[in-house]
Amino acid sequence: MLWTYRVFHDLDGYCIRIVYYERDKTLIGYQKEPAMPTGATAEDLFQEIEAFKQAFELPILTMEELDAELATRPPQPKKDRSQNKTLDRVIAELDSEILT
Repeated sequence: MLWTYRVFHDLDGYCIRIVYYERDKTLIGYQKEPAMPTGATAEDLFQEIEAFKQAFELPILTMEELDAELATRPPQPKKDRSQNKTLDRVIAELDSEILT
């Protein structure tokens, strides 16, 4: 999965949201709430704002157009999770490997 910041135009004005894509650039979904730049350091925040600025190099989107595109997609089949392990089981297996 890939993601990118994109500029959106809504009834309230403009904002930036995160849009999610498959590796083949197929739209997966988007973040409904606008994104907000943050960073652990001033440099991190600067880099985040630079990424926001790059969103202006792409076409402006609307939630309506993305919702319409997503609605045309057939539902994804459920993934087989029968082989998944719980965290407790993984820890137990790792503990038993360490003891042997």
